[in-house]
Amino acid sequence: MAKQKKILQIGNAIGFLIVIIVNYLANTGIFNDTTMAGISSRYENLFTPAGYAFSFWGLIYLALGAFVIYQGRSSFRKSSSDRIVQEIGWWFVVSCAANVSWIIAFLYDQILLSVFIMLILLFSLIRIIIRTRMELDDVPLKRIAFVWWPFSLYSGWIAVALIANVAAWLVKVDWDGFGLSQVTWTVFMIGVAGIINLIITWTRNMREFALVGVWGLIAIAVANYGTEPVVTYVALLIALILFISSGIHAYKNRNSLPW
Repeated sequence: MAKQKKILQIGNAIGFLIVIIVNYLANTGIFNDTTMAGISSRYENLFTPAGYAFSFWGLIYLALGAFVIYQGRSSFRKSSSDRIVQEIGWWFVVSCAANVSWIIAFLYDQILLSVFIMLILLFSLIRIIIRTRMELDDVPLKRIAFVWWPFSLYSGWIAVALIANVAAWLVKVDWDGFGLSQVTWTVFMIGVAGIINLIITWTRNMREFALVGVWGLIAIAVANYGTEPVVTYVALLIALILFISSGIHAYKNRNSLPW
């Protein structure tokens, strides 16, 4: 058991390190002589958020780095993080492999393949959420800060990114939207994103997940400001609903707040 735990801890650290390296290289043009921004602009659509939104990856990787350090502490001393390592198993490594694979597929213009890979990434994060009973139990603050928050932020962002990835693929194949306008379909996708975030908030108590949705929707509103007022106002409205919903949920569950 101790040997298996050590292997998992090392695997998690190596997987995360590879993700960081590949993400850095992805913005240098070394893959297919292009960058993530270059491919994104090629398939820009009304669901594409403003460029500043992607800086959120920095916060996600910072949080995941904190998780990797937290889960590896028992390599040097006895720690309660041992149980976390066993609960997560190989799913974090799977998520790292999916992250890297998605970047490569996207940069080489394999957009449909990247959609399926992102589904695997989201599934691996959902497995981590379920296996750790995330946001369902009363646990110490350090577990909330170093396990729950990183994966809540990560999964919340991937949920929004998956919809954007599908939208990019539809642009690539020149989908006609069954005769409906791009504005109509964008409003529909914003509504779907809002419903998903509300469900996650009230069934799994993951307010952080929904707040990531707020960030993404505001960025979509910013990207469409002055050009597509309907998309802008709907995105802002859904973002406001999610924000208020998270506040109400926090108030109703104030006795279980970590502080």
